[in-house]
Parts: sequence; structure tokens; C-alpha cells
Amino acid sequence: MRDPMRHILFSLVLGGSMISCNTEPQANSNFRIATFSGADLTYPKNPLKIEDSTRTRFIENFFLPWSLEAEKVLASLELFPGKDLTFLQNYLEDNQWYGENKKPHKRFIREEIVSNISTADFPNFQKKGIVVSHTNLRRIPSNKPGFDTYSKAGEGYPFDYFQETNLWANTPLQLLHLSKDKQWCYVLSPYYKGWVPMHDLALVSDEFMAQWRSKRYGVPVSDQITLSDPTSNYAVTGKMGMVLPIEETADPKIISAFYANADENQLAHLLRAEIDSDQIATDAYKFDAEHLKQLISQLEGRPYGWGGYLENRDCSSMIRDLMATFKFWLPRDSGDQLKVGNVVELTGSLEDKLEVITSQGIPFRTILRKKGHNMLYVGKSADGEPLIFHAAWGLRTTYTNPQLSEFLKDYPIEGLTQQPNGTITGRNIMGEAMITSVLAGSGNQGITYPMLEDIYAMTILLE
Repeated sequence: MRDPMRHILFSLVLGGSMISCNTEPQANSNFRIATFSGADLTYPKNPLKIEDSTRTRFIENFFLPWSLEAEKVLASLELFPGKDLTFLQNYLEDNQWYGENKKPHKRFIREEIVSNISTADFPNFQKKGIVVSHTNLRRIPSNKPGFDTYSKAGEGYPFDYFQETNLWANTPLQLLHLSKDKQWCYVLSPYYKGWVPMHDLALVSDEFMAQWRSKRYGVPVSDQITLSDPTSNYAVTGKMGMVLPIEETADPKIISAFYANADENQLAHLLRAEIDSDQIATDAYKFDAEHLKQLISQLEGRPYGWGGYLENRDCSSMIRDLMATFKFWLPRDSGDQLKVGNVVELTGSLEDKLEVITSQGIPFRTILRKKGHNMLYVGKSADGEPLIFHAAWGLRTTYTNPQLSEFLKDYPIEGLTQQPNGTITGRNIMGEAMITSVLAGSGNQGITYPMLEDIYAMTILLE
């Protein structure tokens, strides 16, 4: 059992023998950020009815890559989220992308990646496809990371800016362009356009798509579900947010869930797994206290994953996958998510913002927004503070230390930046999905400040 309230102790040791032989005591700043358990939350008393039209829109959006004609996609490709092929030229000419060795990508490395793509014959591979293994959609046809300057506060790992998003297995795709070595394909997914490794894809026929789309659909309620067909050695792990065609069986406690695999010609075929029916959210899965508590408990404490790196979730993908369980569609991009629902601006003092959130926000149906970060409002603490559930990397820190400032001039340290006024900015790592107050960061000697200061809007869903 988790304690009703946990405290994560974050320590910033300012100065120390690592930067000087001076053995005089240096100033330490120890502070706490209070976190809460999902068991502490007050869940809605009455279930919310999800309209059939809401579920229909979810399925329509998910299967958009299969539904759109190729000519229509090409005519409006620039309107879809993600980077166009022109990004490759930008990458080639930009020597400020840093790699896994913390050094800029060398020109010859950039040339190797870009020369693998022939843009003159775009599109050269117009087909329909499906993801057969959890994969990454990239801005360039390479797994090499693209970081900003490591010494900048909040940059470097895990912020690989070439990572657009992860794609769960079973995601439909429209394929557009194949690399010269046939290892990468530029695709349109339900969320973004970009590059995906060909070995994680399969080609689909009209017959396959018709069979796939003739079924009902469910969504796993955890990330600990194994999909395994007894006739095959190929299995995948079910993920929250992953869409599974399903069929009932003679046993009401068992449900058939389908997933895709590729044959020797990279053509998709169906595999069937039989799993416990309570592991899948069907249309009967209610938006109520029991199920919200179940989902929060599955996501809470999971590591943060920028762009879905390592099959983890960032702020927007966590909220998206939670809401997908109820077949409510949210865009992948955090900024686009704010445009869904009823948007309310949050201005004025902290007290003004607190009043609007608590009076107008609806727990578990309200997304709070600050630049680059989304949070799900989940009600109030015992002290009346609004609580948020969010996958967060860290809080910005600002402090002074003359000795460290002098050291940083000659020896940059990852994640620490000296500002013109002499202050040092960094990040206090949170690194996981957690429940905190919107005032997290206050009361820490000015080293961090309340998250609420940067929250500027909220959107209310399912109204």
C-alpha cells in the first residue's frame, strides 16, 4: 500500500569539493515537493455517459490514414501535424544538433542520413500499412538523437527533438515514401507524419482492412497485457491507448483481441489472442469512479518519456491514452489538446487562477495548460488546493552560487546555465507521472516557483 501522501526529497547541493579544494561548508538547499496518491483523490459519484457519436469520432480519427484517398493526402499534406520532407534540408544545414556523444552531428553524418532519401520522386511508395511492433515516428529517417545544447537548463536528455511520438502496434498508416535502403518509410499516422522503420510495419490489403474494420474495438486498461496467438511465436504487449479489434467468445470472462503481424513478404495478417475480458475496456466501460481509479493507478509512478521514448509517456500522451480508454479522441500534441473542448483563459493573480480552476474546472475532464506542458485537473486536496495528474520531467530552478558560476565559465555542466545576471538555472527532476498541487514548487526559498504562475488556460472536455 502506498502512503496517502508521499514526499520526494530533492536536494540541490550548491558548491562542494567537486569544483574546488576549498573545504569550507557550502550552502545547501533542501526542499520538498508534496505528491499525492490516486487513493487520496475524490472521484465522481455518478458515471458520465459517453455518447455513441463520441466513440464514432474516435474510431474515425484513428482510421483516418486508411480512409483518406492518397490524392487528398498529397494535396493537403502540409496541413497534417509533423515535419515535411523539407526538414531534411534544414537538418543538413544545421550544425547545432547534438548527438549521443554530446557533440554536434558532423556534416558527413548529416549527409549520410539525408542522401538516403530521394525527394525528386516523392511519393514513391503509396500504400496502406499498419504498425506491427511498438515503434517511434521520427522527424528524420534515423534513430540518432537530436538534442539542443546539453548545458542549457532543461535540454539534453531526454529531449530528443527528432522524436515525434511513439506509435503503438495496430496503428493504421498511409505510406508515402521509401528510403533508398528500404529501411525507413515516410508515413501519415493518426497523430503525426514522419519516418518509421520499415521492419515495424506491414502492408495491408483491401481484404485485411475490411476484416479489421468489421469488428468492435477495445482498449487495454493497463500496460501489462500480453497478446499471444497460440498458433504463432509472435506476441506483443498491450498498451493503454492501443486500439484492439475484439470479438466475444462463448465464455463471458474471455474476449478475443486481434493484433497484426507481417509475413515473409511484409504483408499483414491477423493474429488472435484470448485474454480476460476485464483487461479490455469496451463500450460498456463507464467513465466512473471505479474505472478512473483503476486507470490512474496504472499510470501513476511510470517514468516520463519525451515523445514516448522507451515506450514511456510524456504529458500529452499520458492524458491521450487515459482518455482513449473511454474512446474520447485527443490530438497527440499538447498545444492541440487545448483546442479540444471549452477553453477558459486563466489570468490575474494566483488567487484568481485558483478560484477559476476550482469553480469552473471539472475533475478528470479538465486539462490545465502551461507552455509545453499539459496537466489533468483531478480535484482538490484536503486543504482545498487544486490537484493535477501529470507526467513531468522537472521544475525550473534558479539560484546563486558565485563559486559554481566561476566554474561554469570554463567547465559547462549538463543542465546548468549561467544567466547574464549571474544566476544559475537548472531543473529539479521529477521524471514520472505524479499527482501534485498546482502550487508545486512554492515555498522553496525562491529556487523553484509555483507551477500555477505559468498556467494560462484550461480546456474542459466531454461537456
